[in-house]
Amino acid sequence: MQKIYEQTIGDVLRQTLQECNMTAGLDEQRAIGVWWAMAGDELAGRCGRPSVAKGVMTVPVAAAPLRQELNMNRTKFIKYINDALGKTVIHDIRFK
Repeated sequence: MQKIYEQTIGDVLRQTLQECNMTAGLDEQRAIGVWWAMAGDELAGRCGRPSVAKGVMTVPVAAAPLRQELNMNRTKFIKYINDALGKTVIHDIRFK
């Protein structure tokens, strides 16, 4: 007789993501969502779409004064994003 194990869809998805080593990429995409929520509409509108690779978030910023202001608050942004995600995902933010 076959044994049938019941699992929720969420458990199956989490297990699949872990087995396929996709959790890091998913966390990086979640970090981008946290950036948009943290930055707000006004600041996000003045910046380009962020990208994340290997724990480094890159945010395009055209205006030099804004870029300098964001650089001065870089550690606060990193802490906020990682706290929101519940683990260290972002190690550095670069404003270019």
